Amino acid sequence: MPEMKKPNRSRIKTQLKDVQQYCRFELETIKATPVQPIKHPVKKQDNPEPVLEKQSLPSPSKPKEPDLPDIPATLTIDTLSFTKSLAENGNAATIGLYDLVMEGHRIRFMDSFENLICLPSLKGIQSFWYQEETARKVLKTFRGRALLSDEVGLGKTIEAGIVLKEYIQRGMVKTALVLTPNPLVSQWREELSVKFGLDFPSTDDPEYKNSDDFWDSPFILASINQAKSTKNFSRVTDREYDLVIVDEAHHLKNRSTLNWKLVNALKKRFLLLLTATPVENNLMELYNLITLLKPGQLKTSAEFRREFMTKGDPTSPQNKRILRELLSQVMIRNTRALAKIDIPPRFAQTLRVEPDPNENELYERVIQLVGNINRTNGSGNRLLLKNLLAEAGSSPRALEVTLARVLAGKDLPADSRNDIRSILNLCRTIMGETGKNRTLLKLIKKQKGKIIIFVKYIGSLEQLSEFLSWNDIPHALFHGSMDNSAKDEQIRIFQEERDILVTTEIGGEGRNLQFCCQMVNYDLPWNPMKIEQRIGRIHRIGQDKQVMIYNLCNAGSIEDHILEILDRKINMFEMVIGEVDMIIGRIREEAEFEDIIYDIWVNATSEAEREKGFADLGVRLQRSKSQHEKTRELDKDLFGENYEL
Repeated sequence: MPEMKKPNRSRIKTQLKDVQQYCRFELETIKATPVQPIKHPVKKQDNPEPVLEKQSLPSPSKPKEPDLPDIPATLTIDTLSFTKSLAENGNAATIGLYDLVMEGHRIRFMDSFENLICLPSLKGIQSFWYQEETARKVLKTFRGRALLSDEVGLGKTIEAGIVLKEYIQRGMVKTALVLTPNPLVSQWREELSVKFGLDFPSTDDPEYKNSDDFWDSPFILASINQAKSTKNFSRVTDREYDLVIVDEAHHLKNRSTLNWKLVNALKKRFLLLLTATPVENNLMELYNLITLLKPGQLKTSAEFRREFMTKGDPTSPQNKRILRELLSQVMIRNTRALAKIDIPPRFAQTLRVEPDPNENELYERVIQLVGNINRTNGSGNRLLLKNLLAEAGSSPRALEVTLARVLAGKDLPADSRNDIRSILNLCRTIMGETGKNRTLLKLIKKQKGKIIIFVKYIGSLEQLSEFLSWNDIPHALFHGSMDNSAKDEQIRIFQEERDILVTTEIGGEGRNLQFCCQMVNYDLPWNPMKIEQRIGRIHRIGQDKQVMIYNLCNAGSIEDHILEILDRKINMFEMVIGEVDMIIGRIREEAEFEDIIYDIWVNATSEAEREKGFADLGVRLQRSKSQHEKTRELDKDLFGENYEL
């Protein structure tokens, strides 16, 4: 601490007396605050039993306390920030500054969280009463360690975000780690940034791979797979965090996995676990989750099995009342019945397009190119090859952009470079008159009302915009490289003046688009969660009309096969918001979904083998959906409405 200048002694003495009087007043105020009694409703009895004489009542026996293991705890009192704040440029604090510091610390350590000070700062978000009450209960009653198990689609992310933001604004969280499955990293980043004004560096950022300081950042958003890797495990667990949030926490159900071991090893003050299905196959999964939050809450594993599990049926609990009481101290599970959330249904229609001969030739040439490169150096070019196949399914312009960039490099052999030049020339001969564009034009002219058209690549957006302009279809454009004012203006134009919005994946983040109830997937992401995020732009809480989804794909393409298994096998497009990831997540434990798709496509030696690969994946998805439905019913039976607010 810097050396203080010596001010007038009499002045200091007067100031100290004022400080002493101020502190005494604060203490007396706290002591004088009455404790509010808890009022319980008295149940009226028609024929009350006669009251026994006082002498005849047996003496109440003290309930036996559970034999819990000793848990070492470290208490750290942060005095440095307080003392630093009482010195201004090396000088003793004035009474005015002291008052300001005391007010800040009073807010920081306020016992009551009834007033959520973060709510006015939230943007583009309508928090519902049950979400706010959940946050209050986590902060006030659970002391920042909770299992959030709302039913799918009720907004656990919003609840966790409110808790995070509240802690940050009160100065109680200065470091935080958010762990999610890899496909959800981008969604979390958008939610935190747009709705809560929190910009977390993430493992999706290009800088992540090139930065040695990433894991030293005060706030981190990471794929749990990246965090638990051999390279990163010790770096992640060696430091301390004020708050850790784990989404899709059912992936921590097995304590022998790296997922569980990672979260258990983290040094954290507060911990939020988010999952709609805390039990999938065995009550021990629930025990493992609660042990991360509050070790000993459900006793030892042996005691838990003996007291709360039924022999021969690992999903059937005994001593339900006691178990419910223990769980209610760490768990909140809001239901749709409580929240009274009613979102209209959504329906989908696949528009399967027969491509023109030159489009067919282009697609076959790309498949051949990808196969050749994969055989010579597939592992080193895996991401590039996946992009080429996906772009070929989107538009010739999207493919052209990447091929031109690849050709400018020097990493490919001469044969591949010649093939790329030939394919690039073919791309340039195919203008806007594609089969998909003609089908889209018919749809636009037939349908009434506003339509959002989603594309993945900026090249596809440009080509589609040119085609619509040639056909005198007024439209708005929205993409990530626009600044905020330009984005707002395009959304205004779409809402007030034009019926068509063409947008990239980032379309409408944080903006209210529920005035539209029709959308077109011009191309199809291989990751189902990306598809779900597109749909979620308009099919969300606040939508009052049924939503119609149109999927465009060329016959025989990868996207055609994906739609076959997602739409026709598991009816993905008609599911409740959030259910898709619960189903895909079971498959994703083996590999990322888009990697499964890629491997089926490039490793097949014939069309028949390719068909079999996709058929087998469809069976796995159907099995996963069936397991999810059983899990949903199990959790409904286990928890019901016993853990609502």
